[in-house]
Amino acid sequence: MAQRRIGPDDHVLLHAFLAGAGDALRSFRYFAKRSPDVLVRHACTWLWMEGEEPVAYGHLDPEGDVVWLGIAVQERHWGRGHGARMMRLLLDSARGMGITALRLSVDADNHSAIRLYERYGFVRAGTGEGILFLTCDLRPAREAVMSTLAFAGMTPEAMIAEADREYMALEFSSGMPHHPDMAELFRNAPMRRFAHNYFPAPADPFVLNLGSADDGIRDRSIAHCVQGMELSQAVGAPFFSVHAGFCVDPRPAELGVRLEQAGRIDRPLHWARFTDAVRQVLARTRHLPTGLLVENNVLAPVNRRADGTDPLLCVDADEQLRLIAQVDDRRLGLLLDTAHLKVSARTLGFDAGAAVERLLPQVRCVHHSDNDGTVDDNRGFGPDYWFLPFMKRSAHAVHVLETRKTPPAELRRMERLLFPDPDPR
Repeated sequence: MAQRRIGPDDHVLLHAFLAGAGDALRSFRYFAKRSPDVLVRHACTWLWMEGEEPVAYGHLDPEGDVVWLGIAVQERHWGRGHGARMMRLLLDSARGMGITALRLSVDADNHSAIRLYERYGFVRAGTGEGILFLTCDLRPAREAVMSTLAFAGMTPEAMIAEADREYMALEFSSGMPHHPDMAELFRNAPMRRFAHNYFPAPADPFVLNLGSADDGIRDRSIAHCVQGMELSQAVGAPFFSVHAGFCVDPRPAELGVRLEQAGRIDRPLHWARFTDAVRQVLARTRHLPTGLLVENNVLAPVNRRADGTDPLLCVDADEQLRLIAQVDDRRLGLLLDTAHLKVSARTLGFDAGAAVERLLPQVRCVHHSDNDGTVDDNRGFGPDYWFLPFMKRSAHAVHVLETRKTPPAELRRMERLLFPDPDPR
């Protein structure tokens, strides 16, 4: 059995499902007055396959501000768990695309379907003529995820044990050295967890760069991101996140400091290679519900070239939004690093708050730390932290504390600044 994402070109498969649906079409009437062309507007459409036979169907259909969930199982396959499998796939897909609320309608006398929906978090939200409406709130929990950067210097096993003792969710991040069993440790860790950027670190080090002009580096970067997407899906994480590309290929020792400035930069070339690499990652993981988030780079004053050329991609809001528009895939979103944005804004002279206003609709994760505006050094923050006024409007996002070597009590203090009120759910 396998899941298969479909589009309008897969009308033969869709017709095969409907032709074999049997009595399921009495309650699933979605295609009674719609052609397969409607799939083009869906956020996603899935079939659950047994060999070459489609046995279950599911979609997420945006209509204005509402996203409708639809699901059906062929009559002869009822009672085999396909409805639950499709429900989990649709919920994972919604989270992977940053969708925070779903709605559905069901015949009021379809008690088995209603039980399924309620088991997966849907609640009753009104009635029509013989119809029951249900909604599901998919906003992330009001808690901070802790970056493994806070536990720098510990072994991976010790990091996991410490976070488990403190009931903390973890983002496994780029600063973790190579460990032969890292992927397995990640899969088996007992907490909610996320994979970020250069994780898990390979045995043969390289600088991850989706915009590299070097085919070998770019191909390794694409393969690493595909692995990150697969690992994320395996543990139920809604996305994998990665830094935007560079117009240079820095050595590992140059990361976070001054980059070598030899030669001119062909930004259009690197931009084209970067956007194509992002498309390739998404194409190679089309069978997954998982999202891909791209993090804004940080442009420190030492890396602003004399000719005004920026060696880093997606430093400002214009380029981040251009990426979203050009790739045009619902699974692609943004990770906003507030510390990166603060430094870049000072370097380039733009307003960080105005940039946040533009970016928030595409932001699905936020990295939190602070600095003096000149160097990204992952400091903690206090009540005057500049991003706090945006927290209520970023409730749809996952929030990560990315501060260096930080005791648990200090992490909890900053978490309370981000989330001063308890989660009402």
